[in-house]
Amino acid sequence: MAFSQLIRMPITRHAQQAANGTKSLVSLMHKYGMTPTMGGRYQRDHNRALVIRRDDGTSVPVPAEDWQNDIYYTSECSIGTPGQKFNLIFDSGSADFWVWSTLLSDDILAIGRAEGTAIFDPAQSSTFQDVPDSKWRIRYGDQSSAGGKVGTDNVLIGNIMVENQTIELADRMSDSLVQQNGTHGLLGLAFSVLNTVVPIPANTPLDNMIAQKDIPVDQSLFTVYLGSYKDVNDPDKGQSFYTFGAIDESVVQATGQQITYVPVDNTRGFWEVNNPSFAVNGHVFGLTGNTAIMDTGTTLMLVSDQVCGAIYNTIPGAIYSRDHQGWLIPQSVTLEQLPELSFSLGDKQFVIEKEHIRYGTAKQTDNGMVYGGIQSRGSLPFDIWGDTFFKCVYAVFDAGKMQFGAVQRVDPTQTTQT
Repeated sequence: MAFSQLIRMPITRHAQQAANGTKSLVSLMHKYGMTPTMGGRYQRDHNRALVIRRDDGTSVPVPAEDWQNDIYYTSECSIGTPGQKFNLIFDSGSADFWVWSTLLSDDILAIGRAEGTAIFDPAQSSTFQDVPDSKWRIRYGDQSSAGGKVGTDNVLIGNIMVENQTIELADRMSDSLVQQNGTHGLLGLAFSVLNTVVPIPANTPLDNMIAQKDIPVDQSLFTVYLGSYKDVNDPDKGQSFYTFGAIDESVVQATGQQITYVPVDNTRGFWEVNNPSFAVNGHVFGLTGNTAIMDTGTTLMLVSDQVCGAIYNTIPGAIYSRDHQGWLIPQSVTLEQLPELSFSLGDKQFVIEKEHIRYGTAKQTDNGMVYGGIQSRGSLPFDIWGDTFFKCVYAVFDAGKMQFGAVQRVDPTQTTQT
């Protein structure tokens, strides 16, 4: 198959309402099964289920509205012949490619259609093939789940047609997932060892692009440029995009720098890299053995409790709030009062722009405090670097050379807007 030319796949930001940092953090507890190590209302019970502790001391399951992402990013692709369009979350932190389907119960389909959810109908695709005796199931850390049947079909991603891609068709979903508005489906870009299809794990779309020679062997990669609504007046106008099979050299040239590459350890199935140090206001701190997972499906940046303390202790008035289960920053803090902060990949420090140290309002009823964009990773043995990091770099996920690359972007304007 002929190689596809460079095309930018637009990324659309969806905001249900003002960014809510606590919901974003609880969403990560849900995704990774993490247990909080800082005090707060959200904890795990003896069955490892995520619960919320009420004022009277009792605990109840966390309601869906407490962990659903209010901010998420999607890109459009089409499945089948003729193509059925979906806006999917492209997630480098997972390896399943699943969608809502007409195999779900009538009650769930009614809820989805009322919310405008795209629902795949395999009967309407002439290229769909059922894969008998295969099934899939995703189970999250709070015991919510989705699962169903498996098939193959053609998938158009940008200008690349991936043939016979494994599609996971949901025929059941737990109530909490059904209520998570905006979850129309997910396209995983981690490594296939994480894929949940049995008896044989399925290849990801990136795997198949490489195998089908849709992209050059020496460019077996995808890239991510995640803009920010805060930068609409910058030269890039805050726009976001993915590319597959090519690096957008115009972006690299605009930075005046070269891409820094570091090896990827995919033993756990993630894009996991070494993070040997971080720096606060020019003081460099070593992080022996520390690693970080590059996760485009995550809004926040999660680091150890010690690193969180080192950062927020430099910010006037910053506090850890048990009620919000996170670090808060006074709205009155100016950009000049926020620290110069960076994290290393190899021997290169990458700056976290000051406007992204602040994430969003802590709560609509709390005047004067904002939620920090960097929070505790809890019990996890690794950091998770999400959008707080990706908004500051142009990132390259190179599966062919098993490396991750980044180049610092130039942001001519900074804002305290949340």
